[in-house]
Amino acid sequence: MGEPCEGLDTSLIVDTKNHKIWLCQENKSVGEYEVELGSGGIEKRKKGDKKTPLYEYTLGYPRPSVRFGIFIPVGYPTQEQVSNGYSGSAIGVHGPTRAFKSLGSITTRSDWTHGCIAVESDIAISEIAHRIKEQKVSKIIIR
Repeated sequence: MGEPCEGLDTSLIVDTKNHKIWLCQENKSVGEYEVELGSGGIEKRKKGDKKTPLYEYTLGYPRPSVRFGIFIPVGYPTQEQVSNGYSGSAIGVHGPTRAFKSLGSITTRSDWTHGCIAVESDIAISEIAHRIKEQKVSKIIIR
């Protein structure tokens, strides 16, 4: 795979096949992290399917989370998706659960989320959140 951020301005891009997330700025990657996805796979369509959605979404502002340390909301489902019968909510990018935060890369060895995108450590999610705030990232592409 060539430069994952080619043709993209400031955004996050998730490659579900390779379990990677990149922070893109001016067509270049300025950060790369391993991720885990929903335990039900990809192509989320309904609440409770534990799948990670595919598409381009708005990205919310990072916020504190009791369960994950930091949670960055993803705008799933879009209005068009709702019109097509998609359901669900509370999808986001986050770090490990508080119970497993000290395990590091072990948390990114199997898909375990309920549809979210999880990075391996508090350090990784803090770096992503910092860059989102600093560079005003407002878009995530999950493919």
